Amino acid sequence: MRRKRGVTWPFWVLMAAAVFGILCFCGYSDGDDAYFYEYTHSMGFLEYLGWRYETWVGRMTAEALVYLTFRLGLWFWRAVNAVMIVLLPAGILRLAALAARVPEGSLMYWKESQPAVRSGDYRDMGIGAMAAAAAGYFLMSVWTVGYAAVWVNGSIFYTWCFTCGIWALLPFAEYLFSPEEPVWGKGGWHVSAEGCSPWKFAFSIPCALIAAMSIEQMGAVLLVFELLGVWYVLAKWHRFHPLLAAQAGVTLAAFVILFLAPGNAVRTAQEVVNWMPQYADMGFAEHLFLLVQWLLSSFANENKMFLCGIWIAGVMLLLQRERRGFWDWFLIVCAAVFAVSFLLSLAGISVLSDMGIHLDITARVDAVPTAAQLTEQNMFAMGWCGAALLFTTVFLFRASGSQPVLLLAYLAGIASEAIMFFSPTMYASGARVYYLTDILYLFVMLALSFGISDRRKRGRYYGIVLLLSAVHFAGQLPAVFHFIKF
Repeated sequence: MRRKRGVTWPFWVLMAAAVFGILCFCGYSDGDDAYFYEYTHSMGFLEYLGWRYETWVGRMTAEALVYLTFRLGLWFWRAVNAVMIVLLPAGILRLAALAARVPEGSLMYWKESQPAVRSGDYRDMGIGAMAAAAAGYFLMSVWTVGYAAVWVNGSIFYTWCFTCGIWALLPFAEYLFSPEEPVWGKGGWHVSAEGCSPWKFAFSIPCALIAAMSIEQMGAVLLVFELLGVWYVLAKWHRFHPLLAAQAGVTLAAFVILFLAPGNAVRTAQEVVNWMPQYADMGFAEHLFLLVQWLLSSFANENKMFLCGIWIAGVMLLLQRERRGFWDWFLIVCAAVFAVSFLLSLAGISVLSDMGIHLDITARVDAVPTAAQLTEQNMFAMGWCGAALLFTTVFLFRASGSQPVLLLAYLAGIASEAIMFFSPTMYASGARVYYLTDILYLFVMLALSFGISDRRKRGRYYGIVLLLSAVHFAGQLPAVFHFIKF
């Protein structure tokens, strides 16, 4: 164990150094970065925040970080961003190690499931788990990583704030998955903060505040998981935990302030004009079609590697069972078929990934796609991807041994994209919209992998993840040079 844990710090330090070296070739973009640079250098701090809140957006904590970063310059951004890019997978690993359960049992007995990592420490899973977590960036679309982690203002709004959101959940996870004996259905509830260090919340509450007042996707996911956590503690131990409730309350208040910003209406109206003039005149059915087409296309293209990672881990979990029935073999075969079909696009075969979206997302969309424009191939591809997403709900529940947290994370990944139903920038927001889905699915992949009992087989899974990430990244090398100038 000590030898496994001993590689942790060198691994993360080397990763941070490598990321910092890459970021040294990155600078301000000509678009939004130039815009933020101009206004952060021409206004005072409070003046800038007030102006943004009144005229554009309610993301005050993210805007505060933008102001600070653009005032301190590129070297500050490069150093902090390198650390944040490392802290994100490290935080996901910690959450996965706490949440992962032994993949046994059924829905009736999920409360009795045992931890897959008995120590709750991901370091006991070895360097392969850390390498697989870091490889998550290479499983993403290059455009997702570029816009959400390498672009200066994009990295602040997405990577920095999402990292804060992940680490804000750690005290919740440590408490919710503690080995304390539950008291389901016994006695009355009481107020108690026992078994939890207040110092952790002195760190996690500010992180929750930053995450909640950044990108709405992150704020919504964080708030839902926190509220579920408060409810779960009440149900499991009949205990109202004031620190958990305080953090959930801060997150809720920040989320409300975010949505009450006067600038939201101004921004939406301007974005309709700038990006999708038809938005205001479309009916519910037209909005729904655009969302379904776009969402299914994203899972078949940008998110496909994470779905494959989930399917492969699930197959390995089902195969390790001593007793496998007909439905287990049926799920294994279906998962294998879906995985192969989704990987076809790596070889340039797009028959199952082309859903009729052929737009320049950097320009205004004057004519949105319509159902009448779909070919039979487009409709089949949409049906195939929709079937894959529905199948994964059942597959994940069975393969994980009925772990509700993993199912919730999977559904949250879909919901975080579905929220774009309300946005005229569904296309213009670009691939960074998929970032949170990728993060959530990386968590699911790692949590499933911790349930693989045989160390060598678990190592093979991490090897498969690394191989897939290398192949996926190699196919996107031309796009890399859009962000990095050597």
